[in-house]
Amino acid sequence: MIPVNLILTIVGLLFLLIGLVALYVWSSKNKIAVTEVPASVETFESLSAVIKNRSSSASELSHAVDTILSRFGTITSHTSSSYKHLLEALCTHPKTDSKLILRFEKTLRTSNPTHAHEIEQSLALGLASRG
Repeated sequence: MIPVNLILTIVGLLFLLIGLVALYVWSSKNKIAVTEVPASVETFESLSAVIKNRSSSASELSHAVDTILSRFGTITSHTSSSYKHLLEALCTHPKTDSKLILRFEKTLRTSNPTHAHEIEQSLALGLASRG
């Protein structure tokens, strides 16, 4: 009588264990399918933060500059001070190079001829503080 009860208990626990493992596997598959990484929206502020971050890599800087020039390349009276600080930050960044600075400056100057003098002043300030 006791061995029969023991065998039934072991079989019952075995079915419970199989059911729990199946539930765990099924729930983990659903979590993987649901968790998708949303694409980050690149704004002028987020791209500026990349340029102002001293630990950004050269490729991150290049991507940020390219995106700013292609999407936010027009300077208005409200954004002129932001572009001044951005050009100065780009000049003093430790991982920038002259080609990137000149491309940013020339593209801004061609796209915004009315702000050419301000861009030149910002470039001169940034290069002077580059040291």
